[in-house]
Formats: sequence, C-alpha cells, structure tokens
Amino acid sequence: MRIMEIGIEVIVIALYLILMLVVGFLTQKIGSSSSKGYLVANRNVGALLIGGTIFATFWGGGTVMGGAGAAYTSYNIGTVADPWASGITLIIMAIFMVPLLLKMKIGTLGEMYRIRFGKRGAYVASILSVPTLIAWTAVQMVAIGKMLSLFIGMSPAVSMILAGGIVIIYTYMGGMLAVIWTDNIQAAIIILGLMVLIPSAICYIAVGNTDFVVNLDNLVSGFSIVKDNTPNDFWTLFPSSDPDHPSGITRNLKGYLVWMAAWCGMGLGSLASLDITQRVLCARDENAARGGLLTGTALYWVAGLGPIFIGLLGIVMTQLGILSGVEIGILSNDAEVLVPLLAQKLLHPIPMAIFVGSLMAAIMSTSSSTIFASAAVISTVLFPGSVGNKDSSESILNDKKAIRMTKFLVVVIGVFCIGISFLAVNLYDLMIFGFTLLFACLFWVVVCGLFWKKANIPGGVASMLVGISFSILGCIYLSIQSGTLMIVPEDSTWEIYFTFVPWIFSGIAMFAVSLLTQKSHPPLPLTDSDGKILKWPELEGNLEKERSEL
Repeated sequence: MRIMEIGIEVIVIALYLILMLVVGFLTQKIGSSSSKGYLVANRNVGALLIGGTIFATFWGGGTVMGGAGAAYTSYNIGTVADPWASGITLIIMAIFMVPLLLKMKIGTLGEMYRIRFGKRGAYVASILSVPTLIAWTAVQMVAIGKMLSLFIGMSPAVSMILAGGIVIIYTYMGGMLAVIWTDNIQAAIIILGLMVLIPSAICYIAVGNTDFVVNLDNLVSGFSIVKDNTPNDFWTLFPSSDPDHPSGITRNLKGYLVWMAAWCGMGLGSLASLDITQRVLCARDENAARGGLLTGTALYWVAGLGPIFIGLLGIVMTQLGILSGVEIGILSNDAEVLVPLLAQKLLHPIPMAIFVGSLMAAIMSTSSSTIFASAAVISTVLFPGSVGNKDSSESILNDKKAIRMTKFLVVVIGVFCIGISFLAVNLYDLMIFGFTLLFACLFWVVVCGLFWKKANIPGGVASMLVGISFSILGCIYLSIQSGTLMIVPEDSTWEIYFTFVPWIFSGIAMFAVSLLTQKSHPPLPLTDSDGKILKWPELEGNLEKERSEL
C-alpha cells in the first residue's frame, strides 16, 4: 500500500480541527456560565439537534471501521450488536423512559441513582459506569491512530495525542452545548464521507481496476455484480441454517444464545449509558426528546448500512480477485482496516480529504461525548441538585463547584483515555464488551430505580456489586485459562457467560436483597432534583430517615 503524500488531506484535517475549536469557543460564550448550561445545554435543544447528536455519538470508530470488519468476516448477523441492537435501545428509551427522566430535572443518570439508591448507590453506579465510557473512548483513539497512520503516515501515538487534545479543549470550553453542535456538524460530514466512498467502490468493482469513473453506467453495472456475488444469507439477522456460516451463529442452542447475547448486551446494556441519557436531559420538552431519539435511531440504522455494505463490497472484491494478495492478507490479519484500505486505494485527493474528515468526525464526536458524560456523572453525584430550579445559596455554590469539577474531570479523564488507548486492540469487540458490562451491572438498577417501587439502597448496591463480581471472576478464569491477561472474550461460549450470568445474578440480588431489607431500609420515592415526589408518594415518610444520604 502507498503512504498518502501530505497535502490536501492534512489541510482538511487541520481546518476541521480548527473548526471544532471555534465551535467550542463560541458555545463557551453562549451557554456555559451555569451548570445547567454547561451540563444540559439549558434544556433547550430541539428534536433535530438531539437526533443528530445521538447519531454522531453512536457513530464512532467501532461502528465505521469495526462494523465493516465484522460484516466482512461474519456477514450482517455479525453486526447485530451495533447498529441494530443499539437502535432498539433508543426506541425503548423513547417509549418508556423519556417522561420520567425529563420530569426528574437531573443533569445525569447518576442523580437518579442518588435519588433512589442514596449516596452509596450513586457512587457505586458512577464507578461502574465510567470505565465503560473510558474504554469506549480509548477505542476511538485507537481508530484515529490506525486511520492517520494509513492515510498520511503520522505515527499512531502522535495521532491519538493530537486528536484527543483537540477533543479535550473544545469539550472543556463549551460543555454539552459544544458537544451537541460539534456532533451535528460531524454527523453531516459523516454522511458525506459515506456518499464518497461507497459509489467509488461500486464503480471500481464494475471496471475491475483503479482506472474508473464514477458515473451512472458504472454504478448500475457494479451494483449488478455485487448483487450477483452476494452470499445467500449475507443480509439475514437470524441464526443461519448453514453449520459452516462464518459468524458461527447457527440454529442450535449455542447459536441462539450467542445471538440473544448480541441483542441484549449492546441493546439493553445501552439503557444505562450515560451519554445517551444526557442527550435526552438536554431536550426542551418530552416531544423533542422522544422525536430526537427516534430521529437518531432512523439516522443510525440507515447510515449503519454503510459500513455493512462496505463489508459486503470487500467480500465481493475478494471473491472476484480484484484485491491483491497483499491486501487480502492484510484483511485476513485485521479486517477492521477494510474501510481505510479501500479509501486509500480508490479515492483521489479531494474525495480522500472528505472521507478522512468524515472518519475524524465520527471518531471525535464519540470521544467528546463519552469524556463529557464521564466527567458530568461524577460532578453531579458529588454536587447534587446543581441543575435543578432551587435558588438557595447551597444550590448556587453547588452550581459553581459542579462546573469547576466537570471541567477539571474533562481534562483528567481525557488524558487518561489517551493513555488507555495505547493498550486497546480490537475496536468492535472491545466496544461491545464495554456495553455488555453495563448490561450485567446496571440494567436492573436503571429499570428498577424507575419502575419498581420496592427497590431500595441495599438491593441496588448488591445488584451492582454482584454483577461486576461475576464479570471479574469470568475475566480472571479466562485469563488463567489462556495464560495471558484476557478481558474481551474471543470464544462465543464466553460471550454467553459475560452477557447472561452476571445479569441473572445481578437481578436475583436486586429482588432478593430489596425484599429482605424492606424494614431496615425502606425504599425511597422517585423525586425530581428539587425533592418533588414524582412516583410513590406513600413512601414520602421514608425520605426523612435517609435525608442525610440525599
């Protein structure tokens, strides 16, 4: 493969990074003087912006590069977890969770944990939430390193430090409003990038060499060739009847369990994702939040077909012998470089510059969102009620403290993510495993916290600790079995374990401990951040007993 000459691609990347800094500066002037402005964008964001920021947040390096690689090696069913299960999360949240979350007037999901499960529960939940987001951010940094190394010859370490530093700066300056505006700019660039690469790849297949022109005739011819060479069950999302299916997800007990794990781990696990709920909390009203979630789902599913289709194009090129032996060897070693490999092979400088910009947009939008969500959940747990409507001196003081703490944590967590990125390897699997941990540890706390009257502090804490304990035990056993430190399981049997075993025992702990401790630790009502009861007013008397915890 050739190394791109430093030219227009570098100029586009530089201009893009400068634009992100300008947005951060402008949003700092508009609405980051209060914690309500800095953390939830003054709760004045409409449906289109909510949808755009949700789409751009989900659409990171794991989806673009990891999703295409997963489709290349395992077909469409290999991408069940993302984008398909992720979209289900947004629909569930739009239908069931939006009204309650908005009425609570909270800044992050961490405040809900505090309201229902006290200070101890909120601390445990925050501690368990943040590592997943850090791992997800590290995935994005690795993707930047791979991308710029291939495109312009910049070392992965320098690429990760440069891009991570820019993300930290504009997120620090503008807060949630900067994240939302940059996300929407990045969403537009992302779609433009797909519109550049996919037609070029189709026309390349039609002509059979790099001396092609993107025109209607080549598009029609190339699409016909792709259709004729598509594996029979490439597009199915259900277990295959073929025992030799490349995904390994076939119609037997193990196959169905692996398939269910893919849907549940990423799909239901994302319900506890801090960055998604934070976007909901920025909406101006319930209609804007619900409309934004559904818009984000539609965008994500439609655009999510892009990497999957690129995976199919890679399969067809391999079958037709269009790719060289060296390129096929590279893909067999690391299928996640399919997207940058095709872009480097097929695009001329200007389209290449657009596509490089779109990948930078996808990766940096996710990075800024996860860094900010991690910082915000810690600051709002430490300084509760900072985005409520109280005008007391304590709330005003908490407001200032929350902003300072969040900005400090944006820098600390951002730098830590850059450091962790040097340890990350597989993009797609690491991303999925992170959300599987959320499913194992926090699913029951979120659902029971919002919808089960008898959920109490000991039940919530026990549920989270049992979930993470079974996950850690699995990692320890897996590492001993393999003879090396192993976090992300490679065997599908372990995927089943990490998805369901911790989740089942976490649920048992929630219900059993809550029911056994109803007298010693009466459950608390669901209130907003100002203390107004929203659900279960008959539990109001229990608040006095736990007042110090709130």
